[in-house]
Amino acid sequence: MNGAFVSTRGGGHVIFNGGRFGRAVMKLSFRKSSLFLLLALGVLGLQTARAFASEQASATPPATPPTVQTSPVPAPAAVSQDDADAIILDRQLVMQQLDKDTKALGEIVAGIQPPDKMADHAKAIAKGAKEAAEAFKQNVPGGGAKAEVWSSWDDFSKRMQGFVTASDAMAKASETGNVVAVSELMIPALPCKQCHDVYRIKKP
Repeated sequence: MNGAFVSTRGGGHVIFNGGRFGRAVMKLSFRKSSLFLLLALGVLGLQTARAFASEQASATPPATPPTVQTSPVPAPAAVSQDDADAIILDRQLVMQQLDKDTKALGEIVAGIQPPDKMADHAKAIAKGAKEAAEAFKQNVPGGGAKAEVWSSWDDFSKRMQGFVTASDAMAKASETGNVVAVSELMIPALPCKQCHDVYRIKKP
């Protein structure tokens, strides 16, 4: 049919005469078809990209977590009873001095005592922390220390290392004479109770 456009929408046949109207209908139909084609290609491309990403993720092995270096578990010390008693006594003296310096520092932070000795006590605590960490490397139970100190050495040694690091930071802060700064560092620097609750035999 010359100069006419036929539409079969709805199952029937509607004939439009040619001319501008017919060309406009054909152009609109072509634009709709082009838009649908572009949308279809876009959806297909998105699905392909997702499938590729999923394959890549499944093919990539999971990352291995970094290995944490821990100190080896000390073997039971092969020492005489006298030597064992001396090791335990030295350890107790270190802990007793730590207790004294901790109380003195607490009184300074609380305003009970003047801060002129604050740095001395804070540095003494940092020194005592290092000495305590070293003293427990000798596997000699007794003197209030549970056998779990060494059977759970990984946890205990991490606690002691944290004690050393935090108390050292507090000692450096004390050099400024800033009581507030020291007070803010006291809790992480003095984890005594948390450790004692697990690893020290309770007093009757």
